[in-house]
Amino acid sequence: MGKPIPEGFTEVTTSALFSTRNGPIYEKVVDEQTVIRALRVEEIHLNSLKLIHGGMLMTFADSALARAVKHKTGQPCVTIKMNSEFMAPARQGDWIEAYVDIVRSTKSVVFVRGDLKVGTRTIFKADAIFHYIHRRSKN
Repeated sequence: MGKPIPEGFTEVTTSALFSTRNGPIYEKVVDEQTVIRALRVEEIHLNSLKLIHGGMLMTFADSALARAVKHKTGQPCVTIKMNSEFMAPARQGDWIEAYVDIVRSTKSVVFVRGDLKVGTRTIFKADAIFHYIHRRSKN
């Protein structure tokens, strides 16, 4: 049996087929401004060196950044650009948490940055620009 999920986190359910293939992902709503996404590194997330795959970190970060925007603004968004920095490895069993800040928001885009951490150790940094999706009414 794996390590327990920390208190306050619940598994994210989604119908997005891609997202169902790279989890499970967890989150904890801290308040109206803050949501923390998390991931327990499992064998399916590893590369041939038995470290978390860089593409998995990028996928998880992209998801966490977009979720933070939706949580804080109520608006869905899509990625325009994301820059990534790999700082340290994560291994099977590690619990990764995503901490995200919205830097600036305009009418159509939002600038975001985030850190992925294992405990107090930052393993990955990202900054991104997302485009808000304004749903068109059916006329």
